Amino acid sequence: MSYEILEKILDGSATDSEKQDFFNALELDPALREEYLKCKNLDFLASATKTSDPAEAERHFARFWELVSPRRKRSLVPIVLQYAAIVLFALISGFLIRDYTAPKPKPLVFSQHIVYSAEKGAVSAIHLEDGSVIWLSTGSKIAITKKSTGEMKAVLNGEAYFDMVRDPRRNFVIDLGYFQARDIGTKFDVRAYGEEKSINLSIVEGQVDFSKSDNLPVASLKPGDYLHFDKMTQSHHLSKQDPTIATAWKEGKFVFIHRTLADICHELESWYNVQIIISNQKLANTRYTSVIKRTTTVKLVLNMLSLTDRINYTITDRKEAKDIVYIY
Repeated sequence: MSYEILEKILDGSATDSEKQDFFNALELDPALREEYLKCKNLDFLASATKTSDPAEAERHFARFWELVSPRRKRSLVPIVLQYAAIVLFALISGFLIRDYTAPKPKPLVFSQHIVYSAEKGAVSAIHLEDGSVIWLSTGSKIAITKKSTGEMKAVLNGEAYFDMVRDPRRNFVIDLGYFQARDIGTKFDVRAYGEEKSINLSIVEGQVDFSKSDNLPVASLKPGDYLHFDKMTQSHHLSKQDPTIATAWKEGKFVFIHRTLADICHELESWYNVQIIISNQKLANTRYTSVIKRTTTVKLVLNMLSLTDRINYTITDRKEAKDIVYIY
């Protein structure tokens, strides 16, 4: 700590930046802070404001400076004698006032970054400290960054169901690349697999604010709202849908409503960790509606689909790689 900056602090000529640096120095240097606190508690500064003897005030101030800056001992007589007693008292009094009103250093911000994932054919649950729960569907990954200021940011690749406790002190944002979803304390499902052409949001309870990546607000989603975002056209469509359809995976079910066989097989590949090849393009575009338990086998799922249409298939078992399912 230099004498020059202290002098500027005392006479009020220090800039806001210099004041901030001065008190930051006290905050970051334990030894200096201890000396400063000792000095603040000494009675000689208070008594200096009551005396009319400049010499006595000088002695008090010199003792003060020795405590604050022990490495740089310097005579203060030439400087102090330049001021009248009343000016000296005003400076010391001003220091005491600033001592209690000086701006405090900004608190340090700490970040915690954790990545969670769900294995193929499994569903994982993430329990947060405040009681919130995030469910991850098969093959999904989510990276959560939490700051000490209360801000939370999640980057999702896959599908997740968020059961978030309402907390006005927390700012929870899901970064989906093309847009952001800001939680307002709610329950909602997000499907955002990187290889898929769309992103889907389904709101069960509460509210989610939907905005583009440039923070431009687009819409506020309420219970029953279903948002479909097309990655290719960068456009979105908002409709109503029973949210239990989107969250059925959490209950251990496949729910296919007017879905093409190609889309269905994509989900089966992810859950059963197999490779499915459809040789007939017309068959790949055929649409199906069905509700099937995920605990069953891929063979049984195909058998159930074949009840509504003629589907022929063969399964090739492989020890060192994924099994291959041929549909024709």
